[in-house]
Amino acid sequence: RQRREREQQQIWLNELEWVRSGGILRDKHGRRDMERTEEMRKEIWLQEEEQRIQELWESYENRWRKFMSAGPNASLSWEDIPWPVYGSPSSPADLDADAIAQFIFATLLVRGSTGSKKEKIRSFFLRWHPDKFPAALLSQTSEEEREKILDGVSSVFMSLKLIQDVEKRTS
Repeated sequence: RQRREREQQQIWLNELEWVRSGGILRDKHGRRDMERTEEMRKEIWLQEEEQRIQELWESYENRWRKFMSAGPNASLSWEDIPWPVYGSPSSPADLDADAIAQFIFATLLVRGSTGSKKEKIRSFFLRWHPDKFPAALLSQTSEEEREKILDGVSSVFMSLKLIQDVEKRTS
Protein backbone atom coordinates (compact mmCIF):
# COMPACT_ATOMS: atom_id res chain seq x y z
CA ARG A 1 0.00 0.00 0.00
CA GLN A 2 2.81 2.42 0.88
CA ARG A 3 4.63 1.59 -2.35
CA ARG A 4 1.46 2.35 -4.33
CA GLU A 5 1.03 5.66 -2.51
CA ARG A 6 4.66 6.59 -3.27
CA GLU A 7 4.12 5.70 -6.93
CA GLN A 8 0.96 7.81 -7.10
CA GLN A 9 2.81 10.71 -5.47
CA GLN A 10 5.64 10.41 -8.00
CA ILE A 11 3.17 10.31 -10.90
CA TRP A 12 1.49 13.45 -9.55
CA LEU A 13 4.85 15.24 -9.21
CA ASN A 14 5.84 14.23 -12.75
CA GLU A 15 2.53 15.52 -14.13
CA LEU A 16 2.96 18.74 -12.18
CA GLU A 17 6.41 19.28 -13.70
CA TRP A 18 5.08 18.46 -17.16
CA VAL A 19 2.35 21.08 -16.89
CA ARG A 20 4.79 23.56 -15.30
CA SER A 21 7.00 23.20 -18.40
CA GLY A 22 4.03 23.96 -20.68
CA GLY A 23 2.78 20.46 -21.37
CA ILE A 24 -0.84 19.34 -21.51
CA LEU A 25 -1.97 16.18 -19.73
CA ARG A 26 -3.72 13.41 -21.59
CA ASP A 27 -6.37 10.96 -20.44
CA LYS A 28 -6.08 7.16 -20.66
CA HIS A 29 -7.26 7.29 -24.30
CA GLY A 30 -4.57 9.77 -25.33
CA ARG A 31 -6.92 12.74 -25.65
CA ARG A 32 -6.03 16.12 -24.19
CA ASP A 33 -7.32 16.38 -20.63
CA MET A 34 -7.81 20.12 -20.28
CA GLU A 35 -9.70 19.81 -16.98
CA ARG A 36 -6.84 17.99 -15.21
CA THR A 37 -4.30 20.29 -16.87
CA GLU A 38 -6.17 23.33 -15.60
CA GLU A 39 -6.31 21.83 -12.08
CA MET A 40 -2.54 21.35 -12.24
CA ARG A 41 -2.07 24.95 -13.42
CA LYS A 42 -4.09 26.16 -10.43
CA GLU A 43 -1.94 24.03 -8.12
CA ILE A 44 1.24 25.44 -9.67
CA TRP A 45 -0.06 28.99 -9.22
CA LEU A 46 -0.95 28.24 -5.59
CA GLN A 47 2.49 26.76 -4.89
CA GLU A 48 4.19 29.77 -6.44
CA GLU A 49 1.99 32.17 -4.45
CA GLU A 50 2.75 30.32 -1.20
CA GLN A 51 6.47 30.44 -2.02
CA ARG A 52 6.25 34.19 -2.70
CA ILE A 53 4.46 34.80 0.60
CA GLN A 54 7.02 32.77 2.53
CA GLU A 55 9.92 34.60 0.88
CA LEU A 56 8.38 38.01 1.60
CA TRP A 57 7.74 37.03 5.21
CA GLU A 58 11.31 35.73 5.67
CA SER A 59 12.63 38.95 4.14
CA TYR A 60 10.52 41.00 6.55
CA GLU A 61 11.73 39.00 9.56
CA ASN A 62 15.35 39.33 8.42
CA ARG A 63 14.94 43.09 8.02
CA TRP A 64 13.38 43.27 11.49
CA ARG A 65 16.32 41.36 13.04
CA LYS A 66 18.77 43.62 11.21
CA PHE A 67 16.89 46.70 12.44
CA MET A 68 16.85 45.47 16.04
CA SER A 69 20.57 44.70 15.96
CA ALA A 70 21.64 48.11 14.62
CA GLY A 71 24.63 49.27 16.58
CA PRO A 72 24.87 52.48 18.59
CA ASN A 73 26.64 54.28 15.74
CA ALA A 74 24.09 53.37 13.07
CA SER A 75 22.24 56.20 11.45
CA LEU A 76 18.63 55.12 10.92
CA SER A 77 15.95 56.61 8.72
CA TRP A 78 12.32 55.94 7.71
CA GLU A 79 13.50 53.58 4.96
CA ASP A 80 15.41 51.42 7.48
CA ILE A 81 12.24 50.55 9.41
CA PRO A 82 10.70 47.20 8.35
CA TRP A 83 7.13 48.47 8.09
CA PRO A 84 4.47 45.71 8.11
CA VAL A 85 3.15 46.34 4.60
CA TYR A 86 4.03 45.22 1.08
CA GLY A 87 6.32 47.64 -0.68
CA SER A 88 7.96 50.71 0.81
CA PRO A 89 5.60 53.21 2.42
CA SER A 90 6.63 56.82 1.93
CA SER A 91 4.63 58.25 4.83
CA PRO A 92 2.51 57.24 7.84
CA ALA A 93 -0.59 57.62 5.64
CA ASP A 94 0.54 54.53 3.69
CA LEU A 95 0.29 52.43 6.87
CA ASP A 96 -3.46 51.86 6.82
CA ALA A 97 -5.35 48.94 8.37
CA ASP A 98 -6.14 47.22 5.07
CA ALA A 99 -2.51 47.15 3.94
CA ILE A 100 -1.30 45.96 7.34
CA ALA A 101 -3.99 43.27 7.63
CA GLN A 102 -3.16 41.99 4.15
CA PHE A 103 0.50 41.74 5.14
CA ILE A 104 0.23 40.19 8.61
CA PHE A 105 -2.43 37.64 7.66
CA ALA A 106 -0.77 36.56 4.38
CA THR A 107 1.08 33.63 5.97
CA LEU A 108 -2.23 32.21 7.17
CA LEU A 109 -3.10 31.58 3.51
CA VAL A 110 -0.20 29.14 3.15
CA ARG A 111 -1.32 25.54 3.47
CA GLY A 112 -0.07 23.92 6.66
CA SER A 113 0.46 27.26 8.38
CA THR A 114 -0.02 27.40 12.10
CA GLY A 115 -1.30 30.19 14.26
CA SER A 116 -4.36 32.33 14.17
CA LYS A 117 -5.29 35.90 13.36
CA LYS A 118 -5.51 36.60 17.09
CA GLU A 119 -1.94 35.36 17.61
CA LYS A 120 -0.65 37.40 14.67
CA ILE A 121 -2.30 40.56 15.95
CA ARG A 122 -0.91 39.98 19.44
CA SER A 123 2.66 39.47 18.23
CA PHE A 124 2.46 42.66 16.17
CA PHE A 125 1.04 44.58 19.13
CA LEU A 126 4.11 43.58 21.12
CA ARG A 127 6.41 44.62 18.30
CA TRP A 128 4.72 47.89 17.37
CA HIS A 129 3.46 49.27 20.70
CA PRO A 130 4.63 52.90 20.89
CA ASP A 131 5.87 52.43 24.47
CA LYS A 132 7.80 49.29 23.52
CA PHE A 133 9.28 50.47 20.24
CA PRO A 134 13.08 50.61 20.63
CA ALA A 135 13.76 54.11 21.96
CA ALA A 136 17.51 53.52 21.74
CA LEU A 137 17.20 53.06 17.99
CA LEU A 138 15.04 56.16 17.63
CA SER A 139 17.75 58.24 19.28
CA GLN A 140 19.91 57.41 16.25
CA THR A 141 17.69 59.38 13.89
CA SER A 142 17.40 63.05 13.06
CA GLU A 143 14.63 64.99 14.81
CA GLU A 144 12.61 65.23 11.57
CA GLU A 145 12.95 61.49 10.86
CA ARG A 146 12.17 60.64 14.49
CA GLU A 147 8.83 62.47 14.33
CA LYS A 148 7.92 60.77 11.04
CA ILE A 149 8.89 57.35 12.42
CA LEU A 150 6.91 57.91 15.63
CA ASP A 151 3.89 58.93 13.53
CA GLY A 152 4.37 55.73 11.50
CA VAL A 153 4.59 53.58 14.64
CA SER A 154 1.39 55.22 15.93
CA SER A 155 -0.33 54.60 12.60
CA VAL A 156 0.66 50.92 12.71
CA PHE A 157 -0.53 50.59 16.29
CA MET A 158 -3.87 52.30 15.63
CA SER A 159 -4.35 50.14 12.53
CA LEU A 160 -3.67 47.03 14.63
CA LYS A 161 -6.32 48.18 17.12
CA LEU A 162 -8.78 48.62 14.25
CA ILE A 163 -7.91 45.18 12.84
CA GLN A 164 -8.36 43.64 16.28
CA ASP A 165 -11.77 45.30 16.70
CA VAL A 166 -12.90 44.05 13.29
CA GLU A 167 -11.70 40.53 14.08
CA LYS A 168 -13.55 40.53 17.42
CA ARG A 169 -16.77 41.57 15.70
CA THR A 170 -16.50 39.00 12.93
CA SER A 171 -15.46 35.99 14.98
